[in-house]
Amino acid sequence: MQAEIVSQESNQRKLHVKIGADEMQPFFEEALNMYREEVQIEGFRKGKAPKSVVQTRFAAEIESQALPVIIEEFYKQAIKDTKTEAIAIGEIDNLQYKKGEPMAFDVTVEIMPEYSLTKYKGLTLTKEVHEITPEEIEATLKRLQENYATTLEAETVAPGNFVTCDVQALDDGNLPIIGKRYSDRRIPLTTQYVGQDMIDGLTGAKVGESRIIHVDPSNVKDDGDRHFEMTVRKIEEVQLPSLDDEFAKDLGFDTIEALKADVTNNLKNRWEEESKKTLHERVIDEIIKENDLPSPEPLVHNAIHRVIDMLKQYSRNQKIDEAFMHDKYRPAAIRDVKWQLAKKKLIELESIAVDESDMQAYREKIAKANNVTVDKVSDQFKSEEDRRRVEDYLLEEKLFDFIQSHATITEAPFKEPEEKPESALAV
Repeated sequence: MQAEIVSQESNQRKLHVKIGADEMQPFFEEALNMYREEVQIEGFRKGKAPKSVVQTRFAAEIESQALPVIIEEFYKQAIKDTKTEAIAIGEIDNLQYKKGEPMAFDVTVEIMPEYSLTKYKGLTLTKEVHEITPEEIEATLKRLQENYATTLEAETVAPGNFVTCDVQALDDGNLPIIGKRYSDRRIPLTTQYVGQDMIDGLTGAKVGESRIIHVDPSNVKDDGDRHFEMTVRKIEEVQLPSLDDEFAKDLGFDTIEALKADVTNNLKNRWEEESKKTLHERVIDEIIKENDLPSPEPLVHNAIHRVIDMLKQYSRNQKIDEAFMHDKYRPAAIRDVKWQLAKKKLIELESIAVDESDMQAYREKIAKANNVTVDKVSDQFKSEEDRRRVEDYLLEEKLFDFIQSHATITEAPFKEPEEKPESALAV
């Protein structure tokens, strides 16, 4: 194969590609073999007809099958051979082909626009930090108790109970909404799951009793229902285990103090990870704000469709409005493309790389965190795909470390978003 760049215009290149007849022959052979396996020819068993018979009978079809594959294979090779940084393929034109002779064609490709990255040192960043409070530790211990709680049937509803109800959604006039009746809903009466208005509305109810509950609009997500008739079917009083050494031993700790220390450490690690994550997001935002980075449409399109393809995979039984999703994820896709280009340029400018010592340190870190041997961790990263994924992660970590080491960072208290309680009635 011969390939050369024949024209250069703005962000486009036109390549001229010439392919020898002998280079194309394996593709025709492959197409012929496929037809031989698939077609039924009178007088022969399926897949057993002589190649010469199949070739004579299906010459045009075989050629039509092979030519697009040949063109795609060799224009990709031409892009590599000419060191063209193509981000999208345009037209294939000036195709010249006769059976048994070389093929020639032109392919137009869109290339990465020229860009620079000048402002990545001296950024001013805010790092959100959080100091663990006794209340957080107590709340975490309480959740552990709840995870190991037992229940006893009770006669009257009280806050903190589990209440099993038949639930009928009502309109604003307290009339039943057809199709919105739900049987045997087990609802935890805590503010973690329902609003205080529902807790107050059911408190004191007995088995068999029905009550009308009006939920505060601030506790309703989107256009959810606000009014319910709830008939109590079962009441369960939660019995929490005592917070003592015996409870700690059930969880694998010698004493309750050791459990509290572990809880405190886990909370600290969680907040440190969250702090690191939000700082990284601020780095990305600042790099994009301070530099005029391109967002080529082919790359944006690909980024959006990676998300759409993932959503399709997880929502196989639901129809996805691709136009809506395209608009919804476009801003995030543009941001992602700009950051990827910034990373690429920064790697070049500062010669940042991941070597085997970095990989080994990562394996040792994972082994220690999971209490397994380094060899076992290494076994999990044997494939080229897994290794590349780890290398990409470590490379990005190095990039963030480099930028942050050359930035002015001030600390500020963490701002957690306010969240509405997740309704136990959601369906």
